[in-house]
Amino acid sequence: MPDYSDSILPKLLSRKSPLLEKSQQIVLPDIAGHSLSNIPGTVSKLLGGPEMSRPALSPEILDKFDGRYRNVIVLLVDALGYDHFQRLMAEGKAEFWSQNLERASMFPLTSICPSTTATALSTVWTGAEPIEHGYIGYEMWLKRYGMVINTILHMPASYFGDTGSLVKSGFVPESFLGISPLGARFADRGIESHVFLPYSIGGSGLSRMHLEQTSVHGYVAESDMWANLRDILNTPARGSRFLYVYWSTLDTLIHRYGPADERVDNQFADLSRSLAVNLFGRLEKKAAENTLLLLTADHGAIATPVYEQYNLRGHPELTAMLHLPPTCETRLPFLFIKPGMETNVRAYFENAWPGKFTLITTEQALSMRLFGNGPEHPDLRDRLGDIMVIPHEDAYLWWPEKPNVMQGRHGGLNRLEMLIPLYALPLG
Repeated sequence: MPDYSDSILPKLLSRKSPLLEKSQQIVLPDIAGHSLSNIPGTVSKLLGGPEMSRPALSPEILDKFDGRYRNVIVLLVDALGYDHFQRLMAEGKAEFWSQNLERASMFPLTSICPSTTATALSTVWTGAEPIEHGYIGYEMWLKRYGMVINTILHMPASYFGDTGSLVKSGFVPESFLGISPLGARFADRGIESHVFLPYSIGGSGLSRMHLEQTSVHGYVAESDMWANLRDILNTPARGSRFLYVYWSTLDTLIHRYGPADERVDNQFADLSRSLAVNLFGRLEKKAAENTLLLLTADHGAIATPVYEQYNLRGHPELTAMLHLPPTCETRLPFLFIKPGMETNVRAYFENAWPGKFTLITTEQALSMRLFGNGPEHPDLRDRLGDIMVIPHEDAYLWWPEKPNVMQGRHGGLNRLEMLIPLYALPLG
């Protein structure tokens, strides 16, 4: 397999900031064509579509692809980090991918910041960086609605057992981002867009936000997911097709058991075997011609044992200095600080958790281009708060009013969260 890690990885690891020197494991989002944000532009270029807000991947990657394709499949495995995928292949737990090494190309990329699903998928489906689409984190303060929202479930973050209730406040998923999504832009060029999602989320608010003019195919398990994709590929089409497959189970297991657990490895092995049998093994030769499969991820994950010292219920002095509970991610908290309290907040972190966190201001984060290089969303600064908390190693903060049981997390800037794979395999 042409593995381009040796030439690309040093570039990804070389982008540093003097503000974040405490940890050698921090990886900043790439802004030079080696990022998740460059995948939409790449897909569009390969299919003959329009230019995206972010360009295609850098020439050192794009030149390895053989021109144009009739079908481009993007298999996005939620939380499959680059180092994790490399380990699975080395240990023989990624059989399909190992068997096709000689025909594939392998590249490391960075995720975006924050390294979390709602933000990453908004980038995938708009071709815009987080700074531009402004959909930041798992929990996000919306000044317009006077509440912190859950960006996946589209409900107030403090609610339990609810989904989609933001519509009661006038929230309209289809128009919220204000950016024409991929499916609509591809349709203008005669390119079909198909998405394969778990049937339970096919009509969710997040899906409605992203999937205008995209055919949604709900699935129950790997078997019907691959069979549905195979049937579409085996059906001749007039033009080009973008086929996006989203697999979320790995992320769910990582949160519950941690990224190194055998249940996680076995699940990916099962997914790979099912791909080999139900798609690759039954795909017509004509359908495989001019078809490219891209395996990637929205982010990786890091093991985070349950540490009670990071539970903010045990730190009332800190929460008393905040206007509201932290937002964004437990691995990348945003703090909205009461006037005159910033110095005290910084001192509290140093006394309570010495060396575990670095605190930077919103202006410093923007100057580091953590959220990208594009035009700034008009509401971005309201959503970012005053201080961003950067955890080191496996540190995090916990503030939800529910038990903390997560053994794996993401959202931060650690290498394990930020590096993702791009495995490119022509099927013909």
